[in-house]
Amino acid sequence: MIPIPGLESVRCDWLTIKGEGFNLYGFFLYTASDHYFPEYMENEGLMDLDMWTGADIAVFIVQSPSQQWIDYARTTNHAWWKLFGKHAELLELYQDVAVLQTREGLKTFREVFAPCLNQFLHTSEIAKILQWFGLKPTEHPCMVLFKDLYRDKSIWYVDLRDTLNVPKYKLRTSLLQWFDGPHFKKLMKEAQNA
Repeated sequence: MIPIPGLESVRCDWLTIKGEGFNLYGFFLYTASDHYFPEYMENEGLMDLDMWTGADIAVFIVQSPSQQWIDYARTTNHAWWKLFGKHAELLELYQDVAVLQTREGLKTFREVFAPCLNQFLHTSEIAKILQWFGLKPTEHPCMVLFKDLYRDKSIWYVDLRDTLNVPKYKLRTSLLQWFDGPHFKKLMKEAQNA
């Protein structure tokens, strides 16, 4: 799992991310209204999903990393640390330097890499990501998996809406069964052969 502030941070560093050698990429998408996803992901969910997805897949999650995650990523030289952890140091030095041209105009380093703390902004960011992949704004919670952010618009869509309002402990069990089950294994095999 790779916590990110939003789509722009992935777009800005796409070539570097591709250079890490992942077989598959994805976004794990949920909003504050998708009970109990936020609660689960704030606690043990990030670590669970990082372990279950393995080293061959980079799954981005729009979430501010906790200090524990940052320490873990730094200590283990996790892909997140190599890709985004060092941006925190640069953010302090170069926060107002323009680094990305978007349809809305130039974005500063701070705008691209600052964490999304407001739940309305978070929901808006999830909507942007869903739109990027041609999905409706109602198709969350979900996981969207893909081979290339720009070149290949074909995706694997994992609908998680059936887990809405499932208590946190059951949500963990449901996700564990999915990642340990035949559908995830089949999807990983398809991605390796694609």
